[in-house]
Amino acid sequence: MNPILERIKLLAENEGITITKLELIIGASKGVLTRAISHNSDIQSKWLLNLVENFPAYNCEWLIKGNEPMILATDFRNNVSESDVIYKDLAESRKETIESLKKVILLLEDKISVNEYEKL
Repeated sequence: MNPILERIKLLAENEGITITKLELIIGASKGVLTRAISHNSDIQSKWLLNLVENFPAYNCEWLIKGNEPMILATDFRNNVSESDVIYKDLAESRKETIESLKKVILLLEDKISVNEYEKL
């Protein structure tokens, strides 16, 4: 079986939930992970991202690469690990980049429309 899928199963087992419940938590359609596990197929990266966001105690590198530890050490003073902060900052930065690129795409689409109109 795909090692990432094996680790997803381990995460669910460790949380004491079913794969179906895990799908619900990450916002996946019923059967997305179940089918991937039963057919040993790949899953979309958005489901991995949703797993990392919904289960921040789990090491992202463990989920993807199998690097130990499975569970991140946390700073119990504020209950947030250093990795959580880094990944949240990275996620926020990527969201900003995506929004910026969406604006660029809209501008380029407008330019294309104007150029096509001028050709007529």
